[in-house]
Amino acid sequence: MTEFIDKFSTLLKEKNSVLCVGLDPALPQQREENVIPSSYLKGVDENTARLNFCLDIIDQVKDYAIAAKPNQQYVIGFTKQQHQKLTKIIRDNGMLSILDYKLNDIGETIRSSIFHLAECGYDAITFNPLPGNLAEAVYLAHNYAKKIRGYELGIIVLTLMSNPEAVKYMKEASVHGVPLFLKIADDVKNSGADGCVVGATGHVTEDDIKNIRQRVGEDKVFLVPGVGMQRGDPRKVIKAAGKNVMINIGRSIVYSCNPRESAKHYCELFNRLRSVLC
Repeated sequence: MTEFIDKFSTLLKEKNSVLCVGLDPALPQQREENVIPSSYLKGVDENTARLNFCLDIIDQVKDYAIAAKPNQQYVIGFTKQQHQKLTKIIRDNGMLSILDYKLNDIGETIRSSIFHLAECGYDAITFNPLPGNLAEAVYLAHNYAKKIRGYELGIIVLTLMSNPEAVKYMKEASVHGVPLFLKIADDVKNSGADGCVVGATGHVTEDDIKNIRQRVGEDKVFLVPGVGMQRGDPRKVIKAAGKNVMINIGRSIVYSCNPRESAKHYCELFNRLRSVLC
């Protein structure tokens, strides 16, 4: 069992929650809705405003979430010190910190990213396996990161994503006659990675999820996007993937009128489903 999986298993018992809250702090000039209130921008720069928004959300959801997942595309511009503050607050409130980074490149570039992300304090990052180098990335995240800070950086691999285009690139594409998403699942198992990103939207079937679970093993953690605004079905994920899941909810919580009550709603919903389906 990897250190990340061990942390997840411990928190799952302590918090009795599989809710992961996605932190996507959009600025008012980015889009028309689902943006941070303009009051956060008074007297501070936009990075500080986005960080303060994330910290307030963490404070509201801490009792109901097992993890918080900042999205790199929304926190571009954060300094290392701001990332460190964010991960410390997440950790101090009994949650795992997962950076949705979708890392990949050649080995030396991966090493550089692992160095900086380890110093930022994240428990895990998401990883894009399509260019290759998964085994090398896992080795660096588990060993090189541990030398830097004393504990491993988890790697959660994009296996079958929630966006519709994933059908073409992950289900219809194949390697030696095997759908690509299942070959990725094999690589997750063989590399010793910590988990899989598996969507909950319509093109991801219950059989798809079962097949991924069978290939990677019972211990791997499934990070599940697509529930909430994308209207994915958490039932099929919990039924097919079992207990080791984290279901991500972003905008439906962080931009709701009451993030605490929204987090409580999703936590209790997922627990009801777990009690029936697991």
